[in-house]
Amino acid sequence: MKPINLLSSLLIAYLLIFSGNAFSEEDAKCVCSQVSAEEDLDDVDWDLIQSRMNSIKPAGYHPFLMPLIMANRDFIELTDEQLEIFKKWRKTNRVKIIHLMDKIIYERNQFLKLSLQKDTRQEVLIAKQEQIFKLHQKVLQIQLSCRREILDNFTEQQWDNFNFVLSSNGYEVE
Repeated sequence: MKPINLLSSLLIAYLLIFSGNAFSEEDAKCVCSQVSAEEDLDDVDWDLIQSRMNSIKPAGYHPFLMPLIMANRDFIELTDEQLEIFKKWRKTNRVKIIHLMDKIIYERNQFLKLSLQKDTRQEVLIAKQEQIFKLHQKVLQIQLSCRREILDNFTEQQWDNFNFVLSSNGYEVE
């Protein structure tokens, strides 16, 4: 392969795989120290969590719903009971999902470094990508458990309200 073609191929691969990922390894390592399971709902650094979600979004297709629900809980008209259910879900899953998102960001950065080293074998890159996909699968499983809580607890009116929130945030809904 000519050097210019190899460089072009690597640049295209970088843009496809890592677009939107502008975090350093230090950023990836520090997020979990900033968010603990015991924090109250209002103490959560939603901007930090949103930046992490945005950084892994290009490879994941399921939206992160809990931040939208909590930010719009009054508009959705959550009951106190529903709010407690979602807080419980969040307490159980938030730290796990943040750790996974941090790991994905870190592993993507490692993949990029490996992919730009001339002595890295193709099999190593494939194995590293499979590892990243497995992490994304774990994130998806947590996201689907959130979806299950929503499906089990929203009324029809709340679904209508939530669909409005989703469409207002750029999601295509029916």
